[in-house]
Amino acid sequence: MKNRRTFAAAALAALACSVVAGSTVAAQATHYHVVKRLVIGKATADYIIVDTLNRRLYGLGDKIVDVDSDKVIGTIAGGGGGYAIAPDQNRGMVRNGTMFDLTTLAVTGKLDVKADGSIYDPFTKRAFAWVDKDAWVVEMTNGKLLMKSTIGDGLESGVSDGRGKLFLNVETKGSIEKVDAATLKIEATWKIAGCGTAQGLSMDRETRRLFMACDKEMIVVNADDGGVIARMPVASRADQNAFDSGTKLAFNANRVDNTVTIVHEDSPSTFSVVQTVKTGGGARACAVDEKTHKLYIFYLESGQLVLEVLAP
Repeated sequence: MKNRRTFAAAALAALACSVVAGSTVAAQATHYHVVKRLVIGKATADYIIVDTLNRRLYGLGDKIVDVDSDKVIGTIAGGGGGYAIAPDQNRGMVRNGTMFDLTTLAVTGKLDVKADGSIYDPFTKRAFAWVDKDAWVVEMTNGKLLMKSTIGDGLESGVSDGRGKLFLNVETKGSIEKVDAATLKIEATWKIAGCGTAQGLSMDRETRRLFMACDKEMIVVNADDGGVIARMPVASRADQNAFDSGTKLAFNANRVDNTVTIVHEDSPSTFSVVQTVKTGGGARACAVDEKTHKLYIFYLESGQLVLEVLAP
C-alpha cells in the first residue's frame, strides 16, 4: 500500500510539474513589445482587420497599411470604420457599402448599407453587416446586396466559424447569439453571467472556443453549447479582440491603462495570462497577422490616429 501511495504521489507531482512547465514555456515564449509607431493623421477608426493573404491592414479611416513593411500604401475612396474581407473572392466591403477590389483597391460599387459591425463567412461566401435591428447580407461572389433583414438587436462584434455559423455579441445584454449564416435563423442565445457589456469577440476555430471581451474579464466560451470554460482578468473590455491560431494567443486591448493583455490557450480547457504589455495609448481594438504574429492596435493622440505594431 505504501508503494502504491508513493507512486500515486509521484505521478501527481509529475503531472503538476508538467502543467507548470507548460505554462512557464508559454510565458517565456511571449515577449511582445512595441516595434513601430505610425502616425496616420486625422482619421477615425473603429474595427481593424488584417488580410493575411494579400498582406494588408484595413480600418484606419481610408488608409491601407502593408503589414510586411508596416507602411501606408494606398487609400480606398469612401473607406473607413470597418471592413468585411473575402480573399477567396478578391473582394472587400466597407461597412458603409463601398465595394472594392482587394488587389487594386479600386472601388467597384456602392451598396445601400450603413452598418456598425461586419464580417465575412467563407462557407456561404457572404458578408454580413449590422447595426441596431438592421442587418445586411451581401453575396461576395458578385458583390450584390442579397437582402436586408434582422439577425438580432444591439449587436457588436462577431465571428464566423468557417462552417456556416455566426457568433455575435449582444452588447448590452452580455450575450452571444449563434446564427445560421444561410437561413439567418438565431439557433441559440447564451447569456454569459457576469459579463456586463459584451464587445469584442474572437475565436479558435479548431478547438471551438470563443474569446468574449467583457467588462473586466476575457471569458472563454464553448461555441457548441455556450458553456463558460474560463474567465481571465483584464483591465477593461475591448471593442475588438483578436486570436492567433498559430501561437494559440488571445489579445485584449485595455483602453483604461494603455496595456494589452495576452492569454495563452494551454489546452481547450486551460488558459493562462502570459503577458501584459504596456503601449503608448488607450487602444480599444486590435488585430493580429497570423503569418508574422504581429499585433496591431490604434489610439488617438492629440487628435491624430496612431497605429502601433507589437511583435514577439
